[in-house]
Amino acid sequence: MLSVVIVNYHSTPWLTKLFASVEQFYVSENIEWIVVNNASNQGDQQSLQQQFPFITWLEMGYNAGFARACNKGIEASNGDTVLLLNPDTYFTDDSLTTCYNHLQQSKAVACGVQLYTPDGLPQYSASHFMRGGLNYLLKIPIWGSILKKIGSSAQVSKPSLDKAVGTQQVGWISGAFLMVKKDAIDRAGMLDESFFLYGEEVEWCYRLGKLGALELYGNLSVVHLEGVNISNASGSEVNDYNHVFDKKGLQLMVSNHLLVRKVFGLGWCLFHYLNYMWGALICLLANPINQKKNAFLFAGNCLKLTVWMPAILLNVKKLYKVL
Repeated sequence: MLSVVIVNYHSTPWLTKLFASVEQFYVSENIEWIVVNNASNQGDQQSLQQQFPFITWLEMGYNAGFARACNKGIEASNGDTVLLLNPDTYFTDDSLTTCYNHLQQSKAVACGVQLYTPDGLPQYSASHFMRGGLNYLLKIPIWGSILKKIGSSAQVSKPSLDKAVGTQQVGWISGAFLMVKKDAIDRAGMLDESFFLYGEEVEWCYRLGKLGALELYGNLSVVHLEGVNISNASGSEVNDYNHVFDKKGLQLMVSNHLLVRKVFGLGWCLFHYLNYMWGALICLLANPINQKKNAFLFAGNCLKLTVWMPAILLNVKKLYKVL
């Protein structure tokens, strides 16, 4: 049996589309659908369960973030396998059941499918780990572009997969669609609840990868409206994960430093922080006076990141919540 865990935070329009596709393809399948509510709008439960009575609804009682809500869903699940699924996804075929069957027949501990935009363009679905998490420095304005050119000149392999071909082993899988065997969860532990948003699935996959392979099935797919739900909920104007000039960007920066600290250690985390501060200085110096708005916003986020750094470096167990 497969248990699907979906975190709801002001997601009703997307959940309606998702569960309409579930009704079309999977309502007769032996699948458990669990929605974990992160203090969203009143009336969401009644509205959704009236339309889709197969939903199991769990209340967090507050905006607990992705990891804590997923863990609550996992604890309540009855399946031998759990799928973490974003609310801003929907199905266009039977990839879900095929994916589940593939994983049951495989020695892999977890798997994912190829994500696509509604226009049919492949999305970033999985990645390999890079030494020290150096690829996370590419988000830094200007300085990140310089580092990218240096890496290209040195012929450093790109860690992310633009599009999977067949079955490929990967280091980590996007939390938009991440299917994991329950016995692997029992051994690796659940998601780290220090993460509020971003990076939690990467750190989890790092632990899961110590137990066995993680596979991405390129011949299976799901449609993903990348970042639209959290951008809408947080008021961000940008849906991607490279925008570091607003509050969502600060959450991304804090979570990425936390991730580097937990996976690669204190030294690499400090190295990342120093690169961000250097990048902020370059932004302020390189941009003309009339184009400094984003430079000041990024520099401000770097100063706010500084407040979080002692706890991150000391690996203090707490909820690293910015949004």
